[in-house]
Amino acid sequence: MIGRILKEAWISIAAYKLRTFLTTLGIMIGVSAVVLMVAVGQTVQNVIDESFASIGGNLLVVLPGASTSGGIRTAMGRPTVSRDDMDAIKKLKDVMTTSYATTSNVQVVYGKNNWNANIIGTTPDYLTVGNWEIERGIGLTDRDMKTAASYVILGQSVIDELFGMANPIGKTVRLQNIPFRVIGTLKAKGAGLMGDDQDNIIIMPFTTLRQKIRGARQPQMVGVGFVKVDAEEKLDPVQQRVTYLLRSRHHLKENQEDDFTVHNMAQLVDQIKTVGLYLSLLLGAIASISLLVGSIGIMNMMLVSVTERTREIGIRKALGAPNRWIMFQFLTESIVISCMGSLMGLIIGVALSQVGGLIFDKNVPISMWTVVVSASVAVVVGVASGLFPAIKAMKLDPIDALRYQ
Repeated sequence: MIGRILKEAWISIAAYKLRTFLTTLGIMIGVSAVVLMVAVGQTVQNVIDESFASIGGNLLVVLPGASTSGGIRTAMGRPTVSRDDMDAIKKLKDVMTTSYATTSNVQVVYGKNNWNANIIGTTPDYLTVGNWEIERGIGLTDRDMKTAASYVILGQSVIDELFGMANPIGKTVRLQNIPFRVIGTLKAKGAGLMGDDQDNIIIMPFTTLRQKIRGARQPQMVGVGFVKVDAEEKLDPVQQRVTYLLRSRHHLKENQEDDFTVHNMAQLVDQIKTVGLYLSLLLGAIASISLLVGSIGIMNMMLVSVTERTREIGIRKALGAPNRWIMFQFLTESIVISCMGSLMGLIIGVALSQVGGLIFDKNVPISMWTVVVSASVAVVVGVASGLFPAIKAMKLDPIDALRYQ
């Protein structure tokens, strides 16, 4: 019975090819748009996860100087966090290690080549805190910090611009006309959480940057501090300990506001993920409007079909066709049309998402969730849009149907 119903449904659909195509067009557009939105949402979540992993998990960021401007507290102001503060934080329970840094942006020169790069003056533990890996050469040492050694470690973007395919280890580059020896190179990370190039960096000892590149009246003060915690579930209690310790060391009274800010990177990433999820849901809801339009198109086509085939329905009933057979036939036609549109929409959506991934150099996942969504949409839209016309066909009186011209 099912096979015969499917065969007859296909014959009826094939008899009006252009009308069927135009009807399925709305479903195609709707499903492809939903598939694209699902792919975009998954890609955004993956990029956030990768970026968070690249900057280091289980991380607290300490920003000095919380000031109030226009009623809004910001994390910028006078320097208040010192190297001694960060060393004290390192001794707290559940803290793996700490690091601190100050930054600058200067032109680096090698031979006839030059490039603007971000300079980070930091400690040897910065590589651990920031999940950096040495690709060639060696990292910084405590001795380099003490002696303010003129050593640098280059990111991959700087290497590409200055050295090309050549090995930079042992070479001398110049920053503000001061020679620095390249002792190591970093493995590439790519774009950061905000789309910035993480590999466009040069790392040197904190003391070297302070003494030779960027002088300061308070050389013990840091631009930013990093706290690496043993496990993610310990971030909140460690954040509280860090806050209490800094308030104590800065002699802040109970009614005084913090003169520093401690950011929990895990919470920050969760907030960004939530925003990304809501954005994906919003775009998906907008794309679903096309599905509603497509559903109305299928219902309209099926109602027209019922009207055109009134005599056929009357003949079938006169020959003994049961009402449920009539209903199943028109309902099947609706579902078949919806499935055709959903399948083509799925193919188009996946193809466009992969093309977009190639254009923007992103890995766009193809998940089973996309297939499940498409199949579910096909069945639901087919049943919803075909049910009313099918019931109308089933309730036709055979005598009135045979008289219909």
